[in-house]
Amino acid sequence: MNIISLITLRYIRGSRAFGLLSLKSRLSFIVMAVGVSLLIVVLSIFNGFQKQVKESLWNGGPHITIENNYNTGEIKNYEKVISILMEDPFLQQRVLSMQGNITSHGLLQNANNFVPIMVRAVPVSDVESMIENKIPNFPKLEYYEKEALSKFSSSNMVVIGKEMSNLYNFHLNRSITIAVPSGSFNVTRGVDLSISNFSVVGFFKTGYYNFDSKFVYLALPTAQKFFKLQNSVNQIVLKVRSLDELKACKDRILEITRDPLFDQKMGTTSNYFTVRTLAEEQQNFLAALRMEKTIISNIVFLFIILAALGMVATVYSLVRSKRKSIGILKALGLSSSSILFIFTANSMILGFLASVIGGIIGIYYALNLESFINVLSEIINFFGSMIYGTQWKPVILVPKDIYYFDKLPVDIDITFIFMVTTASTILSGLAGYFPARWAANLDPVETIRND
Repeated sequence: MNIISLITLRYIRGSRAFGLLSLKSRLSFIVMAVGVSLLIVVLSIFNGFQKQVKESLWNGGPHITIENNYNTGEIKNYEKVISILMEDPFLQQRVLSMQGNITSHGLLQNANNFVPIMVRAVPVSDVESMIENKIPNFPKLEYYEKEALSKFSSSNMVVIGKEMSNLYNFHLNRSITIAVPSGSFNVTRGVDLSISNFSVVGFFKTGYYNFDSKFVYLALPTAQKFFKLQNSVNQIVLKVRSLDELKACKDRILEITRDPLFDQKMGTTSNYFTVRTLAEEQQNFLAALRMEKTIISNIVFLFIILAALGMVATVYSLVRSKRKSIGILKALGLSSSSILFIFTANSMILGFLASVIGGIIGIYYALNLESFINVLSEIINFFGSMIYGTQWKPVILVPKDIYYFDKLPVDIDITFIFMVTTASTILSGLAGYFPARWAANLDPVETIRND
């Protein structure tokens, strides 16, 4: 076995003219290493992007929403509904918070126009909880007026998204006008509107552009007066511990609310609850992310397939050049299975080394990608300003106002890297098997006579 290993390593080393590897082996090695590193970099960025987007969605709003489809959608005695649901042991273990909520479409006055927005109201306990981001379903504040926040639950005050402030040039303590539907629908009059002025006392940022540019937050008591809902809400919202528990919690809530015992406890049958989850609301968006990742992964994986095909040519060329040596080895008593092992192992070792080195390069490049991009941007802008002078507009390769990230998101999955390395090694072995099988079937007498 030691002799076979030595012969395998000797064939990997190549001729003295080329050093460690032969020319064709080097090409296959480089192509596979580049393919592995490229796959790791691309998918690390995609994983980071998806993780950042999912975290923004997860932190931005409720995970599960309960609504009443009866009449105007008002949920009376919502605190009793919450107490009944939270008595269930299954939900107690999986739900972080459950509270009444008001969410509705509204109109925001901007100069002489009204733009559509979403108005959301949640119970607010105290100022410190708002600042420290301890209130469920309330986004993290980035800028705020602390003294004004102390009156948030008792006065007409709102918190808006940072992107909304940029879009409409709103600043702290700015007075804005909001109109929302209130009361019930009337056939002759249509929908009644409630219009009021509010003072902007803070800006929030979740990292999800559509959320930060559309939502306005009020305190629940203020919203109940504004929407004329008295002590009612139009939603009950939940935060759960894990994304994997959304469907199970939804099914359990539907099971409880559709049980006849629930109506008996509530003392009414005018409740027709529907339940939807965050995953259902963002289903198309999340599906698009998954499809995009799959397509890119398949395209980049073709580089590794290309390298494996190059490995076939490399081993075949090695077998052709070593026909005489193979004939001599077989004449000395080396078995066909040993010849098969030598050339298959040659290919697998080459693929393994390429995968490991490509993986190391890919991890290093992914971790420092933003620095490399910034350096490249500076080089482009330097030469651009030299050539075009003041007419040159600075180039930003990763615009933060488009991608809406503080930094380029990168998430390196060690398990995935191990899978890529293993797959590349296996592909290399398969690529080398067929030329090795041809070498193992060579007739030693004919080989020595002809070569």
